[in-house]
Amino acid sequence: MSNEPVRVLGELVTFLSESGLRLDGILYREVNASSTIIHVHGSLGNFYQNQFLRRMAKEYGKRGINFLAFNLAGRDACGEGFSDRDDLVYIGGSISPFDECVKDIGGAVRYAEAFSNRVILQGHSLGCDRVLHYLISTQSRYDFVLLSPCDSYRLQANWIHPETVEAQIERLKKEQGNSDEVFDWLPSGEYGIRQEEWAYKIPITRRALLSIMEGPPFALLNIAHPATFYLDFEAAVYIGGCDPLQVVDSNVMYQYLEARINRLKRIYYPQGDHDLSGCETEAIQAIADWAYDGGR
Repeated sequence: MSNEPVRVLGELVTFLSESGLRLDGILYREVNASSTIIHVHGSLGNFYQNQFLRRMAKEYGKRGINFLAFNLAGRDACGEGFSDRDDLVYIGGSISPFDECVKDIGGAVRYAEAFSNRVILQGHSLGCDRVLHYLISTQSRYDFVLLSPCDSYRLQANWIHPETVEAQIERLKKEQGNSDEVFDWLPSGEYGIRQEEWAYKIPITRRALLSIMEGPPFALLNIAHPATFYLDFEAAVYIGGCDPLQVVDSNVMYQYLEARINRLKRIYYPQGDHDLSGCETEAIQAIADWAYDGGR
């Protein structure tokens, strides 16, 4: 990643999800632009944390493409949210059920379509699963970008070993009892990522974890137990060769996706990592070129 600061101006915006939750984000809008890329962040993420977002806004803008990054209900770990009636609700990646992303993305799409003729969805990390789930469950027709898609099932299997994922699900459901479903925090160590000597514990509640484990994230990109879906769209997929969250060879992941997506552009950099470090400028320019050419 370049240390050079990226200066690009955007407008803070707020719109409603399809469930009536107020969602905040930033819109980088270009004069006369008719296309908008909507960024969907990953687990415990938000619309500003990843440094590559600023460079994306600048590069996409050079191609005359708007860029919208926004907070899903699953942003950060835990925080306050407000509905369209000013009702206070607790939201966050540690407590919001995974399926809420469908209503969040739906709200972002509706907002962007008010000033766009073409919308492209872009997901990063767990945001890839969110984008795929939205497209499959709503049967919406949008081209899309996947940044660092991962086999979440395999990552959890590595984390929880020697217990199996299936045994963990059964145990968590059996222990649930009558505990409060919003703040039923699990002990540290139930969910996370372990690759070689690196261990990343992810705080999470029982309901939120079960929504992930029994939902799309453990099914859609599960290489050992392939999901059945087909998307008749155009897609660009970035994978970095130094991404510690990749548990299969990049060719295996690409082939898995190519069997399920009509037309896929591979954007692979052996020196890139999960957050595009090592190839940030090149990868973003490749995505921008793909989007500018209409995915063809």
